[in-house]
Amino acid sequence: MDLLQLKYFQAVAKLEHMTKAAQILQIAQPALSATIARLEADVGVPLFNRAGRNIVLNEFGKVLLMRATRALNELEAARQEIDDLSGSEFGYVSFASTAMNKHFCDLLASFAQLHPKVNFQLTQTTDENAKLSLLENGEVDFIFVIKKIVRPDVVCIPLVEKDIFLAVPSVHRLANRHTVSLQELAGESFITLNADHSIQEFCYSMCLQRGIVPKVICKSDSAQGLVNLVAAGFGVAFFPAPSRYIPNLSFVLIKIVDFDFKNFIYLAWKEKRYFSKAALQFREYIIQNGPDTLN
Repeated sequence: MDLLQLKYFQAVAKLEHMTKAAQILQIAQPALSATIARLEADVGVPLFNRAGRNIVLNEFGKVLLMRATRALNELEAARQEIDDLSGSEFGYVSFASTAMNKHFCDLLASFAQLHPKVNFQLTQTTDENAKLSLLENGEVDFIFVIKKIVRPDVVCIPLVEKDIFLAVPSVHRLANRHTVSLQELAGESFITLNADHSIQEFCYSMCLQRGIVPKVICKSDSAQGLVNLVAAGFGVAFFPAPSRYIPNLSFVLIKIVDFDFKNFIYLAWKEKRYFSKAALQFREYIIQNGPDTLN
């Protein structure tokens, strides 16, 4: 087997879809199918279970994917280290984050202006477990998470601390209030994020402790979708304080008086991973400037 086969296999294994993988790899699907077939012939076993056009990674494929990912990551680390030793001005930084708002993008842009030859690979997801998997597999240098990771092999430091508010439409019965108690929210229609989210988990557990069962009428796949639904009068939501004051908000934020919960944004990385000079510069820049920019 060769590196190209492994890279193609990795793409197909992650997507479990030959056509989508071919599009991402920018090659013809018959050529990709032939490459995977040659790889299976090399290892002597099928790597996917096939049912018509559907393919699913089998137990043999899972073993190869784990080893192939590790090998490709090591080769990429070697390339980065050689670039550093040779004094290359180019660099590469990869990370996963939920936030891609203006303040977060401004932070990235300011770093890019200082280091114009650095390339980025950004993965956006609200799934905290997916971020951790990317970090564990060596697919990203850093992850931005909202739940602290407590593991001996992962460094996790807080960047931002925010209060949690109740977001209501501007015409809501509570819109003119400065504070609200959880007990007053009985019977309200809630909007939440579709992915596992520690903020929602905590707030709902606090409601349950007071005998209130939140009525979730809608789940959104994105924070922006949640904001738009609240603004449209669809329901209310638990929401972190926005970065700085934003004039003309399309909804109202009300302080919740009977719980004290802080929403954190953490930066995390694997302790023993090799980092390029660009990645180290990025990490230092985020630690130094992130708290002021993102707050």
